[in-house]
Amino acid sequence: MIGRLFTLAVIIGAGYWYWTGPYQARVNPTYEQKLERYAQDMRECIRGVNYKAGTGASTGDPETVCAKRLNLYRHEGRWHHYDDVRQKR
Repeated sequence: MIGRLFTLAVIIGAGYWYWTGPYQARVNPTYEQKLERYAQDMRECIRGVNYKAGTGASTGDPETVCAKRLNLYRHEGRWHHYDDVRQKR
């Protein structure tokens, strides 16, 4: 009986830890984490557009094309999303 209670307590504890830690960090990222993700998305997009341009299918300035595609804009050297509320530093 005590073994079952201990097992149940461990499962509940692990579930609570996951809910308050990794799950919430993934679902509700901080603004800084969002900025890092936007920068990574832009790098990947620009790499793809440059690859297409190398094959002869030029679509224009890679940065402009990717910013429009991802709905981003550059401010103070970082990429921001139009739908996000900007955080004051």
